[in-house]
Amino acid sequence: ANEFMRYFPMFVDTEDREILVCGGGVHALEKLERLQSFGARMRVIAEEISPEVERFPGVSVEKRCFQERDLDSWPVFVVAAQDREENERIVGICRKRHVPVNAVDMQDLCDFIFPALITSESLCVGISTGGVSPAVGVELKRRIGEQIPDRVDEILMWMGELRESLRERVTEKERLRQILRRAAGEALAAGRPLCQEETAQILESLRPWP
Repeated sequence: ANEFMRYFPMFVDTEDREILVCGGGVHALEKLERLQSFGARMRVIAEEISPEVERFPGVSVEKRCFQERDLDSWPVFVVAAQDREENERIVGICRKRHVPVNAVDMQDLCDFIFPALITSESLCVGISTGGVSPAVGVELKRRIGEQIPDRVDEILMWMGELRESLRERVTEKERLRQILRRAAGEALAAGRPLCQEETAQILESLRPWP
């Protein structure tokens, strides 16, 4: 297998679940900022914690050394954001307890890595180069972000409503997929939800239905 395709992309529900960050400096702060909008309960444990991390909204802070008992609450994952020696200790404990861990800027210690993210209220796009070139990931994030319509959340909401309204009318799954893909393509091209007349034209063009 290609060594650069080790990290399988998956989206994890973190709402109201604990994420443990071991570290109190700039790397920990950066991870807290990236995780903030995903609804997790974030807990920071470190012997030294910066004022910025201490003041971070919605985060519980404990000034002490990380211990194995800190995994008893079974966090979704752990972020180790300290020096190499301490990160190795944290990673060893996490792997013993089968808790995924990310060691910041130490890819050889990581069970998972953080992608470059493009987010809106309803959309999340993750981009990863497998750690080969984060700079390329950031540049791709910029380029892809430029292609996403400003009203993408409205389009997503409209598409969800359209799917629900068609489920009973269009019983053949492949036909329903065709209609929804066509509607999605035209809405993204227009940069907005389609009006009733435009939607009706799509439906008419793809008749007959079963």
